[in-house]
Amino acid sequence: MLRGVGVHDTGGARLATSAESAMIRSRKGSTGGRTMPLVKTALIYFDQAIRDGSIRKAADNLHIASSAINRQLLGLEAELGVELFVRLPRGIRPTAAGEALLGCIRRWHGDAGALKDEIARLKGGVRGTIRVAAAESLIEEVVPRAMARVRERFPLVDFTLISGDNYRIRSELTAKDADLVCAFDVTEGARTDTLHRITSPIGVLMPVDHPLAAATDGLTLADCLPYPVVAPGLDWLKHSTIGRLFQEAGVPFRVVAQVERIGMMKSLVRAGTGIGFISMVGVEADVAERRLAWVPLRRGIVRPVTVSLLVRTGFVLPLHVGVFVDALKAELDWLTRENGGRRASALAVPAAVRDGAAA
Repeated sequence: MLRGVGVHDTGGARLATSAESAMIRSRKGSTGGRTMPLVKTALIYFDQAIRDGSIRKAADNLHIASSAINRQLLGLEAELGVELFVRLPRGIRPTAAGEALLGCIRRWHGDAGALKDEIARLKGGVRGTIRVAAAESLIEEVVPRAMARVRERFPLVDFTLISGDNYRIRSELTAKDADLVCAFDVTEGARTDTLHRITSPIGVLMPVDHPLAAATDGLTLADCLPYPVVAPGLDWLKHSTIGRLFQEAGVPFRVVAQVERIGMMKSLVRAGTGIGFISMVGVEADVAERRLAWVPLRRGIVRPVTVSLLVRTGFVLPLHVGVFVDALKAELDWLTRENGGRRASALAVPAAVRDGAAA
């Protein structure tokens, strides 16, 4: 709104007590009505005339008579009680009062655009991109399920997914290239805030017919020692709780392959190359569909991994991003309730339960 805007010219002769309120007009019905402007006509004409530097050029661009623009501008000056522009041989230029009014008009245009976007969101017509930086195992299952929930409500929203190690993921957030981080064992920093956090136990990934798949009360490292291991690569280990399992446990595992991606680990384990140590997050669908088996390690052997949702400090979540965050929280909380500390070699993942949690 433009009410209460004080403007004055360089001579300081007069000070306007107020400016006319910007007149918000509604869109006419679909019976051939045209879209009405959100700002008073005289203000639109004034803005255009100053941009073009000429009333005549503004009239050409607006497809109206120059006399109509001139009449509106004179009326605006009379209404505000101040001179807004000076006439030159080849056009016009704003006075200091005109510059002040222009600033108000252009800020209003920005606010009006934001208002239209928000109204579109409330109508379900949201457009926008949600930029998510996440660990690959989360992008395998959890993030896509949350994305599907958002797109049911906002079909015009799209996503950009960024994957990598924790250093890259955090960097994407602090560099403002991502709206949200969803990652393992990443800590809150000076420029980030934690929106949600869960823990997930580490277990052993194996083929469904593996001898260890029959365990009912968890596994020890001694149970795993006779079998070859598909281990995470150095970058993965460096930023993960699983790294402590290999570096501090003092158990001489027979590592037959090192991988940097969860997809590689699942493929090698499924082929019988070895067993893998990983949390349940990211393998739940493979386990539910009996492509793989997963059995948790017994409590106390290694601490659970932490999965966190982080945003930049001060970042105000737009409506569609907030809905996505809520969907992610629901997915992660479901994993905590259903999978935490349990044997999961044949865990079912009922869609109805997930959908109810994320609704």
